[in-house]
Amino acid sequence: MGSLWAGVDVGKTHHHVCVIDDDGTVVMSEKIPNDQQSISGIAGRLGKRRKPIRWAVDLRGGPVSLLLAVLFDRGADVRYVSGTVTSRMAEAFHGERKTDAHDAYVIAQTLRMRGDLPTLTVADGVQQQLKLLVSRRLDLVADRVRITARLQDLLTVISPALEKSLNLRSRGALRLLVQCQTPAGLRRAGEARILAYLRQHGVRAAKALTAKALAAARTQTVAVTGEATAAGIVGQMATDLEVVNDRITAIEETIAAVVAEHELGEIVTSLPGIGTTLAAEFLAHAGTLSTYPSAAALAAHAGLAPISRDSGRRQGHQVRPHRYHRGLRRVFSMSSFTALTHCPRSRAYYDKKEPKERPTAKPPQPCPDNASTSSGPASATRPPTSPNSQDQQRWCHANSRRDSPADAAPGQPVPTRVTTAARGRKRGFVCSRCASGLGEQGSG
Repeated sequence: MGSLWAGVDVGKTHHHVCVIDDDGTVVMSEKIPNDQQSISGIAGRLGKRRKPIRWAVDLRGGPVSLLLAVLFDRGADVRYVSGTVTSRMAEAFHGERKTDAHDAYVIAQTLRMRGDLPTLTVADGVQQQLKLLVSRRLDLVADRVRITARLQDLLTVISPALEKSLNLRSRGALRLLVQCQTPAGLRRAGEARILAYLRQHGVRAAKALTAKALAAARTQTVAVTGEATAAGIVGQMATDLEVVNDRITAIEETIAAVVAEHELGEIVTSLPGIGTTLAAEFLAHAGTLSTYPSAAALAAHAGLAPISRDSGRRQGHQVRPHRYHRGLRRVFSMSSFTALTHCPRSRAYYDKKEPKERPTAKPPQPCPDNASTSSGPASATRPPTSPNSQDQQRWCHANSRRDSPADAAPGQPVPTRVTTAARGRKRGFVCSRCASGLGEQGSG
């Protein structure tokens, strides 16, 4: 009866579907809109052929979400062909064209020839929720970093001393900047009013913060150009940063609650260096671990396992992989750094694996006066590291004899070793007797 192989080049507004049979002959190549009716229509037409059909897409999320939802609802077998694989496989087919139809054809042929492509499954509700929450938290953290950096720049323009004294990661400093942004404004407000304002908003260590801010304000009595405009922007950005911090706190509480409901949440959070945030990222990427047959498969997917690069007589050569899941790699990297601080066993393992300091090389021994001109220790051609006067004379006498122009045959160029003593002269390791005999031999 044969089978059908459908490759889909995913787009934002349209998808291109190419269907081939077991012989690689194109059965259908069609461009369809990205809506439920069109996707269901082409899936229904292919289902009427009464042949097993397997699908492949080149994206995992985003514009492909509706397509996957319709296919999963019909019980379809869907595989994933990455963009890198598609690009490499395109070189195996005739022509250099790059079109949506050609990409869909390459995806379909890859699906037909390879049986080891990863299978896409319906993500459970908890995993999908974690994906959305983790993505939103990363966006908020990026906003916090951006606003904080800009706020520090503006504070440096207004008063470098004030910027140095305030910790913008604390809630009290932001609340203070909402009210007072300039040294003159802080001095006018005074200690009593600032302290009462901070305590009214529940700021901890309000007295110490007030003292630091006023001390910085008293060091500057000159107003810079554009101070009023910059102060207004600082007040607005401090308010924005407070809002972003509150949103991050709220979403982290939601993430902690979702991780606690996950079947692997308790196990993952018990690992050294992994808290609720990293556990949420790990579970969002790895799910229930059902797609990994072993721990080695998970390590390989995260880029933690080396890969072999052997050829000919060169065996056992292993290098770092270039293709791996960046999200999983980030989780394990961040957890390892955290474990070094909070887990004694992890710290002990790191100290054991840390390379020891290499021993200092011993200084070369000076060459004896009766050194041979044809062979001798390697140290005879190098000046001593820290020579005294006797070692210096021994070295330069020996090298002046072995590097003499008389060593060259008539009509032949001076041996390259003639520059050894010249190099020693430039470094200050040649005595006056040998220096006078060298003349301008070699430039070193």
